[in-house]
Amino acid sequence: MIKKVTGEDPSRRIVMISRLSRLVNIVKTAVTEKRDDSADSVSFTTYEDLLQLIARRVVPDDDSEYKSFVRFDKVRYDCDSESGTSFYKEFINGHLSKIALEKMSNSSLEPLTVWFAIITIKSHATCAATKMPLTREEYLALPATFGLSNRQREVCYDVFQHYESWRVSGSYWDEADRVLYIMSCGPSVFRDPTLVPWAHRVNNMGEYDLLGDDGDPLHPFFFDFVCADEVSDLIVS
Repeated sequence: MIKKVTGEDPSRRIVMISRLSRLVNIVKTAVTEKRDDSADSVSFTTYEDLLQLIARRVVPDDDSEYKSFVRFDKVRYDCDSESGTSFYKEFINGHLSKIALEKMSNSSLEPLTVWFAIITIKSHATCAATKMPLTREEYLALPATFGLSNRQREVCYDVFQHYESWRVSGSYWDEADRVLYIMSCGPSVFRDPTLVPWAHRVNNMGEYDLLGDDGDPLHPFFFDFVCADEVSDLIVS
């Protein structure tokens, strides 16, 4: 990644993204040392900061749909109260019914497995087009590579529905909610039923699809080149 970013044309605007802040700092330091222009045309950001930036720029057509993503209300698998809301402590152990917990146990489902199932339901590629989580039928129809038996998936989807009810009632949010908010209420490049990568829009449809009448970008930022590490889930390809 350092070699790729360093070797890019300095006239191109570049953004480097990773979930790991330490990796971002390592790449930034190395690129700054190697590039003659001191990397002025390169932006370095974490995935979390990227989503925060975009979400703050979103202006829904309906004011009632506006959402503020307060850090303390973010649901994580497990964390202390100062870092957010714990799925494991507050939902699994503090909210989920004994019947649901028994179903999980009888299906050999651990809380962490259910958490990743919920992430799949709310973050599958299909959600980019529908702007909503997978339906039960869509989740059950996922290929075997996604793991779990049909019985386990049924239980996971039931827990997902309980989770969504708990999350909404407590005004909590998770990373997928913020992404779906951006894709539902953000610029048309996200809201389109068919998500067309930005590179294809520029190459096949013309640059003006990304620019306003005055020539300014219609979106929070506009880069010529996006560079991300392998573990980053990008909103756009």
